[in-house]
Amino acid sequence: MIARQDPHQVRRRTVLGVAGVAAIGATVGLPRRGWAQGPRGKTVAVLGGGVAGLTVAHELAQRGFRVTVYERKALGGKARSIPVAGTATGGRRDLPGEHGHRGIFGFYHNLPDTLRRIPFPGNENGVHDNLAEVKRVSFARAGGREDLLLPPFPPKPDAFTPEALQRLIVAVIQQLAHLPLHEALFLARQAAIFMTSSDERRFGQWEHVSWWDFIKADGKSEDYRRLFGGGVQIIQALKPENASARTSGQGGEAIIYSYLGLGVDGPADRILNGPTSERWLDPWVAHLRSLGVRFQLNHTVDGLELEKNRVVAATARTPNGSTRIEADWFVCAMPADRAVRLWNRDILDADPRLGDMRELEHTWSNGIQFYLRRRVPVFPGHVAHVDSPWALVSINQAQFWHDDFASTWGDGVARDSLSVVISDWETPGIRYGKPANRCTPQEIADEVWAQLKAHLEDTGRQYLPDDVLHSWFLDPAIAVADTGLTNDEPYLLNTVGSWFQRPDAATAIPNLFLAADYVRTPSNVDFTSMETANEAGRRAVNALLDAADSRAERVRLFSGYQPPEFDLAKRIDAERFRLGLPHILDTPWPA
Repeated sequence: MIARQDPHQVRRRTVLGVAGVAAIGATVGLPRRGWAQGPRGKTVAVLGGGVAGLTVAHELAQRGFRVTVYERKALGGKARSIPVAGTATGGRRDLPGEHGHRGIFGFYHNLPDTLRRIPFPGNENGVHDNLAEVKRVSFARAGGREDLLLPPFPPKPDAFTPEALQRLIVAVIQQLAHLPLHEALFLARQAAIFMTSSDERRFGQWEHVSWWDFIKADGKSEDYRRLFGGGVQIIQALKPENASARTSGQGGEAIIYSYLGLGVDGPADRILNGPTSERWLDPWVAHLRSLGVRFQLNHTVDGLELEKNRVVAATARTPNGSTRIEADWFVCAMPADRAVRLWNRDILDADPRLGDMRELEHTWSNGIQFYLRRRVPVFPGHVAHVDSPWALVSINQAQFWHDDFASTWGDGVARDSLSVVISDWETPGIRYGKPANRCTPQEIADEVWAQLKAHLEDTGRQYLPDDVLHSWFLDPAIAVADTGLTNDEPYLLNTVGSWFQRPDAATAIPNLFLAADYVRTPSNVDFTSMETANEAGRRAVNALLDAADSRAERVRLFSGYQPPEFDLAKRIDAERFRLGLPHILDTPWPA
């Protein structure tokens, strides 16, 4: 419950809530009919070639703008595949590495809409038809404890039916089977509080409370803390000890609605049916080139020049020296840790709010792939390794891929790719007793392999015998330095209160716009993901079209699902929040 406060504190919290709701107001408008061309002769420099930058290029090129994308590494950003050089023989392609495996959840809408509009040979719905359903999720336990399995994802109900809710309750009971009854009941109550909280309370109260504190993880059982307070990180950018209850709760309810088939684009969990670049990014870039988009790689943007409150040029370092980038419009689609380096005194004088971005925090969440000599019966879906100190999540990829692994990639000996994401780089491991960021790459591989085996070995059965290992590949963003490891591509960490440090797509500089996963996406999920990057790109395009007085149709924005059954409860809660009262269910919990 909310502690008693003086009226000034109540008014301040209400103002914060109203500010958050005002941001939510920038949602979808009705699209204008037709594809009117954007202003001729207008050039756009997109600084950054990740998912957000490519989204911007796609939408603007379709509207008649001349777009050039400047990227320091490779197109696709963290989503790209990374071929393991020198591993191909016999006409096959190099083994496919990656920053980390990816899931495209059912509650994603903006990204799937883009995927449908990227042509792919033989596919009626473009790249979208390359999505493969992942039907099972396992929460693997170590030390002989029973794994927790979600039942197969149910059919898509059109509303909250008793049958759908019953399936959900059964799944929850299975997950909570090892919890004391009072903990299960308390967690269910907290879920009900959040799901019926008004937007005013979400932004005015829950944004300022960590998920860990919201579920009162201190003092609870080990299983409670591991399963719901940090041990399971299906969504890598959400660390419950740091993330706000608003962001974590929003992600959790989106997963629940998706599991029930409510307001979804498709199955609750999907991955691409092959390496990301081959099945998505390469066709996307080819399509953008056909629309007239130009790409300049090996361009590290390191400055912006401002005159009369407009950006007149960007500067970039290239292998051949420094270069000057001129355009009418600039869209910064660089990650937050790199974008803030562009905010010089002139930029901050023009838009002081951008200085708040310096308070944003980042985390490590990078992948390692193990190439296997034969298929192993691990699990037909994503596996969260609950008791792994490094918060591992894995998936055997070849079972979902369109092409035969051994005959398509590598040397013909590797037959599968076990892709693993490491989300905790600061907790000591079980083999070397060191955190991941203090290990050598070989030690990381050995440690992850040991943690996987500890979770996947069953009585009398060896799921990961050592002789099955062919080779491994660690995300090359992880590099060895004198003081340990460095990470060239960290993730934005959604922390308590960080919503108010994040900017909107439009800045106070009339020809500068922002498109990346740190941009506010108020009507949908807003944790670091490909979905938020895609939506941020769409918002940047709409802001640019407004600034250009363009008659072109605005880009469609999709909102997250909100069950109408909760509307009345949320209206009541909004009034209670305005009066400084706690949520009606937020009463003292008996000891």
